[in-house]
Amino acid sequence: MNERELTGLMYKLLSPKENPERWRLYLELFAKHVLRLDMTAAELDSAEIYGEYPTRFTERTRYIDLVIITLKRFIPVEVKIEAGSGQSQCDDYLREAQIHNRKYYFNEPPILYYLTLHGYFPERTSAPNTGYGDINDLAIHQDKIIKLTFRTELLPWLEECLKHAPKNFSCRNNLSRLLSYVRKITQRTKPQLQVEDIMRKFFTALEKRFDKNFCRKYRLKFDAGYEQPYNYEILKFFFKGHSAPNIGFLCTDAAGNVIKFGDDKELWFFVESYNGGENDFKRSRTLSASFVIYDSKIYNAICKRADIKRLLDGKNILPQDFIKDYWQKGQKLAGMIGKTDLPQGNPIDFYDVDETLARFKNQADIDSAVDNIMAEIENLLRRVVYG
Repeated sequence: MNERELTGLMYKLLSPKENPERWRLYLELFAKHVLRLDMTAAELDSAEIYGEYPTRFTERTRYIDLVIITLKRFIPVEVKIEAGSGQSQCDDYLREAQIHNRKYYFNEPPILYYLTLHGYFPERTSAPNTGYGDINDLAIHQDKIIKLTFRTELLPWLEECLKHAPKNFSCRNNLSRLLSYVRKITQRTKPQLQVEDIMRKFFTALEKRFDKNFCRKYRLKFDAGYEQPYNYEILKFFFKGHSAPNIGFLCTDAAGNVIKFGDDKELWFFVESYNGGENDFKRSRTLSASFVIYDSKIYNAICKRADIKRLLDGKNILPQDFIKDYWQKGQKLAGMIGKTDLPQGNPIDFYDVDETLARFKNQADIDSAVDNIMAEIENLLRRVVYG
């Protein structure tokens, strides 16, 4: 099945004309599972669905794979199985959304939903003006482009739709064909599934160790509006796109105030395991702990050396050797300040399936590793908090 066939089936499931029996329910489920939007009944009722929506900002017409237009937003969805994006393609689609928003006085900012098999962001050449900053900025602006994957978003939507299968044979067949194909291309090997299970148990055990007393002692704060993303990230860990199962906490000062840099940047502490995908920064693929300045304007970390130095150098926030180390290594650390591999001397690489299965044979092995890692994390946090 090629991209055009796949997006054509998606359109047929969501179209009132093609699927009059279930389109409204399927759109509601699409908003929930794929777009992660809470649409009102009025917005859902107002929706118009377009397959291959035309745009013309170059000499030839380009077509957005799927567009949903409601009473308050223009939603472009671009779908990729293996192919990349063309020159300024994503920029053009976002421009189309912006033009529509201005014409109809929509308040919602334009966002492109980029749905791929592996969870890739588009190439810099496809979104040079809206998806990325200047030429030296490798961080994608996730307030403009949201990446989705077949396994984490498309598959749950289709499986939920199956619970409410249409009576119409043609519509039911469209759903069955699309679901079967997506299940097939998102399959993992048995060893990979075993490692995914190990990772869930590992991060669950690790998260429990960050209880209220621990967080109070080391000036960490759980963001009530933030769900630890390790379960979601594990689902795409063995695809080629970027995945980093992690747990994260806001850093606070002695008075319990979140450490901020202006209105839009906060200091976080993360423990994460990176899969090596989309490695523009050339950083290591191991479990690590670090501090990150998170920019809520672009929904991503601050990465550039000059920005890290400007925000932290000479201030009593993090040890100065952390800043010096980042300054010397440059963007290789991807915004990870004070990056420490865990455990030191024998770091964990979950992407190495054989090593992981040999290292973690049971829950006792996982618990023992968590004990050792927490001791090293305490040493790191103690140094930051108490000097």
